[in-house]
Amino acid sequence: MWSGFVELIRAAIFAAAHLCAGSLGGGIVCVSLAVRLALLPLTLRLARQARDDQARLAELRPALEALRQRHAADPARLLRETQALHAAHGIHPLRPTGLVGLAVQLPVLGALFSAVRAGLGARVRFLWIAELRRPDPLLLVAVALLAVLAPLVGPAPANGGTAPRIALMITAALATLAFLWSASSAVALSAGAGALVSALQSWLVGRDRPRPEARA
Repeated sequence: MWSGFVELIRAAIFAAAHLCAGSLGGGIVCVSLAVRLALLPLTLRLARQARDDQARLAELRPALEALRQRHAADPARLLRETQALHAAHGIHPLRPTGLVGLAVQLPVLGALFSAVRAGLGARVRFLWIAELRRPDPLLLVAVALLAVLAPLVGPAPANGGTAPRIALMITAALATLAFLWSASSAVALSAGAGALVSALQSWLVGRDRPRPEARA
């Protein structure tokens, strides 16, 4: 079943390449964008829930600090009181929707990565890239910069500081470089398409306001 799913995505890439005047790179970008956009309603909902939880945690910071001071000698009591406070304000680290979201995303994105990774692009050029099967330094840098877009255009940190956002940007760039350092250009193109959709998601989350109960 898994191999059939991966082959279905590979077939979609070749079909998209045919529509892109025979450009395999264009097919990879189109299918990667289509997959990520299809998941966007789900990931957008999860991202908004995470943003609302962060807003609630920011409001609860004084109360949490008071609990830490009051129960510093009793870690078990501190954990119970902290969990009770979180539950009273609607903060749930393991939401059912989050688990369902992971269960949906992981197989789809894993199949996309497997389809692109498996030797796709041998002796195929795309734009300035000599061969899609091999890494390209310029493409690697471009995708890393795209990964920085998500925290850059996303919602401001709950504490209002710039340091957390800068840290997120650096982390995103380094994680992308580490992941794609020896990956093929085909994989980098797919990751770049995903980074664009992630930036769109962050912008959508940042442009609307937290739900009223998140600011209560």
